[in-house]
Amino acid sequence: MKTFLVLSENKPGVLYKVADVFLKRKINVQSLTVAEIDQNISRFTITVECTDANVEKIEKNLYKIVEVLKVVSASDQDLIFKELAIVKVNVSSPNVMRDLDDLIYLHKAEIAYTAESAIYVEKQGSEDDINSFINSLRPYGIKEIVRSGRVGILKPRNGKKSIDFSLNYPDYIEHLDVSAIKKIEYYSREFDDVVSLAQGTPASASDSAIREAAKLAIDQGLVDKYTSGYGIDELRQLLVDKLRRENNLTNVTEKNIIVTHGAAEGLMAIFLALFRRNDEIIVITPDYASHLTQIRISGKGGRPVFLPMQFEQGQWRFSLEKLESSITVNTRAVLICNPSNPTGKVFSKDELMGILDLAKKYNLFVITDEIYEKFVYDEKTHISFASLPSAFERTVSIFGFSKSFSMTGWRVGYIVAEEQIIRNIFKVHDALITCPTAVSQYAAVAALKNSDRITQRLKQEYEEKRELCVSLLKENPKIEFAYPEGAYYLFFRVQGVTDDFSFALKLIEQAGVAIVPGSAFGLGGEGFFRIAFCRDREDIIKGITRLNDYLRKI
Repeated sequence: MKTFLVLSENKPGVLYKVADVFLKRKINVQSLTVAEIDQNISRFTITVECTDANVEKIEKNLYKIVEVLKVVSASDQDLIFKELAIVKVNVSSPNVMRDLDDLIYLHKAEIAYTAESAIYVEKQGSEDDINSFINSLRPYGIKEIVRSGRVGILKPRNGKKSIDFSLNYPDYIEHLDVSAIKKIEYYSREFDDVVSLAQGTPASASDSAIREAAKLAIDQGLVDKYTSGYGIDELRQLLVDKLRRENNLTNVTEKNIIVTHGAAEGLMAIFLALFRRNDEIIVITPDYASHLTQIRISGKGGRPVFLPMQFEQGQWRFSLEKLESSITVNTRAVLICNPSNPTGKVFSKDELMGILDLAKKYNLFVITDEIYEKFVYDEKTHISFASLPSAFERTVSIFGFSKSFSMTGWRVGYIVAEEQIIRNIFKVHDALITCPTAVSQYAAVAALKNSDRITQRLKQEYEEKRELCVSLLKENPKIEFAYPEGAYYLFFRVQGVTDDFSFALKLIEQAGVAIVPGSAFGLGGEGFFRIAFCRDREDIIKGITRLNDYLRKI
């Protein structure tokens, strides 16, 4: 693929002459755009499929046919591609306008014109940027979309010589980034005396029964060879018993389970196995940051469709009406994290049934991350989505040991789904890891055999730390939050703070405390921050005290 940038003293009306150069040579034109960049100068951008041998001939013809000032040709990897879109969006109330203002700010767009009950929003960027922006506006009702073709701009040269490895990285890789959670953790290590409440790593060590089982498996020579890619038989049978007893999945068998290298690998296998390039996955946000990155990778740069919850009167609520309005012909699945990381929300049965009704109506998968299932507080109850009537056939659930048993380093998770779905996911899972880590599987067997004792102790610990966090944050009138119903995070916002990432960096530099900016968790998280209350009690007290002191100073 080649792109030609042509500066000409001709007006845009000579577009047909430019196109004729390529049509006569039977060259396939992918896109052709023109812009009047000055009173007497036009810029033509033509992307075509052609060989290197044709490039020089095309340039000569362009010089002959139009009054060309300059012609530059480049291959795709040498260009930054941008596009322009104007989107007309419904505005039904001041609340909707506030939501749209937040979206426009987040996506670095601009309001081009305001009409009665609608606004026209202008967005420039890559094709992926435009698609992401349009997807985020869908819940509000799009009346009209006008898009330009892509415009190629040569990347700036820094003059430095570099080694050519002859490897053209996929475009979508450039748009990926390391999780903000990891960024905050790494950045905090550059400073002395920083208390980190960022990453959800439990302070408690894995139970002694788990560690002793791993040692025994090593001593008995059980971990020196590959296991079944699906997981060892003893572990899968114990998981069947657990799923029937605790999750109300009464008909589940070993054939419905794959043991994975942590929940993250399981989710990556799910996304790669079940979804095509243009498929859309609606994600109820704020949501765990890695979900969003994994969807982008599995879609080769395609972006998740955000369905932001609303923070109202100290609670996180989402709209089934907005969920339905977000569904398009490309929608393939809905993803929920229940209990939620980062908000601590536990979805009610009515909310889950509403999602199920829409999944049936539009023939969608529902992917559920239930990694925090053991930690639900007060009067709330965790309900596995697959246990709802007629839900199992369209549900893919991910569970794990990392959180429930304080085993984040052991990397054991498991996928539960209908047998045919499991067989297809296994093809990807097998290619990714061959099999789960043997020693960790024997540790997981011990965890399940001691489940009640271990999880009850951890739940009591987190309930106490939750109360500690709440009591410390309540002292600060600048902070607002929802009482965590589940998981082990507290998600709060600070009055007057809009750029949460910059603020999080200042907290590290000036206050000596690391917390995660809410924008890392997708739309709806902007201006919020996440604290992990699974950390040491002393660190929680010290970290929140530093946060409160800093907020009083500013």
